[in-house]
Amino acid sequence: MSQTRPKVILQAHATRSLIALALLLHARDRGPRDMRKPMNTLLASLVVAVVIVVAVAVGGRVGAMIGHQ
Repeated sequence: MSQTRPKVILQAHATRSLIALALLLHARDRGPRDMRKPMNTLLASLVVAVVIVVAVAVGGRVGAMIGHQ
């Protein structure tokens, strides 16, 4: 059993090294296509926020009109 332990340790090290090398060689860099993605999310959240603010403002005016009568 003592002979298998060094083999397992060496195999685990080799696997980690190969995974690290593969990630280094094949990982994508952030290019213009990736940079546009946060802008779409930001724009969509801004539109949703504006719709909510307008809905609250209209609801407040309608409530004031109903309460005023």
